[in-house]
Amino acid sequence: MVKEYLILRYSLVEEAQKALNVKAIPTVKGHAILPAIKIDREFKSAGALYSVLGFKELVPSFGYDFPSERFYCGKIAKLKKQQTGEKVPGDIVEVVHDNWIPLSVVIDIQTQHIFVRKDWRYGDPEHIARSLQSAFTDPILATFNHRIFIEGKSESAKFWNIVDSKSKIYRLEFKLISPNILDTNQKARDAVEALQDIFGQDEIDITLKNDSGDLKVPEVLVSNYLEYIAEGEGSWGVVTEGERGGKKAHRSNENIDTVNLPSVENESQTDDSQMELGEKADSVHTLNYKESNLGAEVYATIKHMGKS
Repeated sequence: MVKEYLILRYSLVEEAQKALNVKAIPTVKGHAILPAIKIDREFKSAGALYSVLGFKELVPSFGYDFPSERFYCGKIAKLKKQQTGEKVPGDIVEVVHDNWIPLSVVIDIQTQHIFVRKDWRYGDPEHIARSLQSAFTDPILATFNHRIFIEGKSESAKFWNIVDSKSKIYRLEFKLISPNILDTNQKARDAVEALQDIFGQDEIDITLKNDSGDLKVPEVLVSNYLEYIAEGEGSWGVVTEGERGGKKAHRSNENIDTVNLPSVENESQTDDSQMELGEKADSVHTLNYKESNLGAEVYATIKHMGKS
């Protein structure tokens, strides 16, 4: 069984305000996410309760070839209260139950990719990215004095498909996170890095507007920043005419790339104390097989993206 996963990327930017008793950022910068996933914990964001749990290294086995000490999988879950009606003699009463919505997450600490299960019960892709960012921010900040930014990987062709199909462009927005990932567009990296040396910014927000809808989007000038964003170091937004008049906003986080990956979800089982040891061993063997298969598929996906 396969599931659809969003492809995200995380960036790490040093805070200007130095904190006391922090560690130096690891040589391989992506390793800085490890303190955020090493223990199970709960946190609150925007009034909702979340949980980070079950993260562990994916270990190659059973003939699956991928690097060790590189991929980690676990879950992030959101608590939603579910109201149901239960029948009692002569009446039906409302009862509120805890309903945790879990999402499987795979992290590549080498290339700083995050693959997260897409599930509308949890929220839209933008909400999923923001909740992961909230989940990882405090431990990384406390340990390495770096702030994490998480954005979706979105092919620049999706932007051009929107722009080329519309006759009116009212607004264009680029958010560029300060340089972090090594293989993003070099011209854009140089420009953003030069500004960071001057201003020390975490990110740059660029907004261009034309109230009559005659905003120009020259490909030569825009393409470098789109390629930078496409690798997960920012986001874009564009406002065009709507299908039936008015205006319509389009955003990169509504167009995040996805990939189908094998599921490692545990099938529900009753805890039978009489289960034979051989059956337990088979269950562990099956889980290890699924995890190795997942690691191999993620590795193949990343290698393919590197070639495209």
